[in-house]
Amino acid sequence: MQIDYTLSLDLTDACFAIGTQRDEVFAIVEHDIIAPLGDSPADWVFDLEMISTAKRAIRMQQELHLDWSTTALLLSLLDERDRLRADNALLRQQLQRFLQE
Repeated sequence: MQIDYTLSLDLTDACFAIGTQRDEVFAIVEHDIIAPLGDSPADWVFDLEMISTAKRAIRMQQELHLDWSTTALLLSLLDERDRLRADNALLRQQLQRFLQE
């Protein structure tokens, strides 16, 4: 039997976990860096991956002195790079198996 534990936070707890104010969380959501569940800020629910992404976005924005739209673009490009690297690794494994046959 497998038990799946999922942690979800409301806006207040997410702000605390991220270490920022509501306005920064609103900016991060507005720029589609994270997409909490719920129709309004009072209903928003954040998971741990969103918290991690928000922390990463804030760190990049502050350290590199970026605006939020540039931060969103940079995170998107880095995620795409990671996906492409994973795809490439899988294709290399498949090629190695093919060449060994």
